[in-house]
Amino acid sequence: MIKPPHSHASSLRALGDVDRAFDGAFSLVAFVMNRFIIDHLLRSGRRLTGNDFEALVIWGVLAHQNVAHLMPPGSLPTAILTEKGRLAGAAEGMRPLRLRDIAQITGIPRETARRKLERLAAERYVERRPDGWVVSAERVEPELREFTRESVVRLLAVADEIMVALKDADLNGHRHRVRRSE
Repeated sequence: MIKPPHSHASSLRALGDVDRAFDGAFSLVAFVMNRFIIDHLLRSGRRLTGNDFEALVIWGVLAHQNVAHLMPPGSLPTAILTEKGRLAGAAEGMRPLRLRDIAQITGIPRETARRKLERLAAERYVERRPDGWVVSAERVEPELREFTRESVVRLLAVADEIMVALKDADLNGHRHRVRRSE
């Protein structure tokens, strides 16, 4: 049985039977989700790393790991962010990640990860500190803010598309008929 995370429970409550809805809409949901993921990876790669997907994974993991402790699950913006939507004191509160940790988390060989980090640093996406690597706030405003805004709009559109498919499968699951040409 699919157990929705607490944060998604309200949207999934609209479904009578999440498992039946998922089973009935599986192919469509998988296609829509995959289309979004691939589109997002391609857009991100082109925009941020010149299609170097290992560097993109390294940067993404670093960005997440540096601040994950500042954003516990279920956090609300009013509890952790400034009025401009930024983490207060984020630069001081970032937890640097050592090269060996980046290599272990990503599965990218240590020397390859080091080279890619050096390239990301040359492009001002990351900084090397004595205790490890952190993402650079220098490139976030306004360059990545707009990219992220566009990505969120696309993600929400995909979530809506998936919910429509799940609701249809949940409500009409027993009426589905598949026409097969023989």
